[in-house]
Amino acid sequence: MKRMLFLLSALLPWLLTAQTVTTIRANSGITDDLIFDANGNLLGADYTGSAVFRVELPGTSVNTFSDGFNTPNGLALGSDGNYYMADNQGNKIYRIAPDGTASVFVDMYNPSGLIFQQGSDTLIATSYLGDRIVKISPDGVIHDWSKGGLLAGGPVGLCYDDAGRLYTGNFDDRRIIRILADGSQEAIGQAPTSGWLGFIDYANGYLYGTLYSTHKIFRMDLQGNASIILGSTAGNADGDATQAKFNAPNGILASSTGDTLYISDYNSSNLRMITGLNSLSATNEMFPEMNLQLYPNPVHDFLQVKALASGNLPVRLEVFNAVGQNVYRDSIEANNGPLQVQLDCSRWPAGSYQLLLFAGDGQVLSRWFVKSSGH
Repeated sequence: MKRMLFLLSALLPWLLTAQTVTTIRANSGITDDLIFDANGNLLGADYTGSAVFRVELPGTSVNTFSDGFNTPNGLALGSDGNYYMADNQGNKIYRIAPDGTASVFVDMYNPSGLIFQQGSDTLIATSYLGDRIVKISPDGVIHDWSKGGLLAGGPVGLCYDDAGRLYTGNFDDRRIIRILADGSQEAIGQAPTSGWLGFIDYANGYLYGTLYSTHKIFRMDLQGNASIILGSTAGNADGDATQAKFNAPNGILASSTGDTLYISDYNSSNLRMITGLNSLSATNEMFPEMNLQLYPNPVHDFLQVKALASGNLPVRLEVFNAVGQNVYRDSIEANNGPLQVQLDCSRWPAGSYQLLLFAGDGQVLSRWFVKSSGH
């Protein structure tokens, strides 16, 4: 259903021209995940081919590091000095020595993203089609750690925040999920737009990710509020945020300083670099002007939703329960004025719920609330 709402005032647009996109290597051969090697150069996988490539920064040379695989996907560097690569459709994880010599580490169904448990030699791997995350001991024993539930959207990318908390991103539904120590899952938010999510990474308080299907880059705070920061239609143009285009961005890797991102474009195999991330703060912090409010919280019968949003933009409200099931969805036509909606929660089971507000300009706001069992 649709209802007319009124919005109080228009928001200032995001001033992102300080971010600059540069192609550091055209036709690099890299279409997928990116990591730094032991010397600070880039390693990148080519899902469309059979190799892992090394790029010596600032992009002056590209060499084949290791070859002979089916669909090279996720990458990780172990404390043993070896590299690990998920061969997605080959159903194997390989151990690759520093000289590029590869051997099978484990057989695993549809592995994708890889990361090592912090302070440990235990490898963590996502299984995209298996909807699970596993831990793999150094001797190759696989233990199921987290599966089903929110991971039904196909987990791929993995990253840690500054507090050592682990996040994964679902390829199919673009949901960002925090995985707790016991393997339980906590919904954080959902990336904007539609289609597929590539990989994710973390820098200076934010999660960043590639929107493969819509050729954009987003960032999300750790409360689930998100926005498009770069990209429009498919293309290869460099420049600032008004000019730069991506062509199915997929792999993403943050520099140690957090002010630079490296991106692999799947369709062109161009290797891109985004600089100036730290200037995203200041006046255009994560939409404080929208001021999304939910009350009462906890709620028994009716939840009041209030917010400010950009004028004359389509708005969509969605509510998910704690296991990621969609329990409410409403499209809204908005004009200039305050946004106010009343949700009837009286028939919903008691528990925790996440409300997401999607604006037509690529912003997503997230808030949690509790449905109580009594007044």
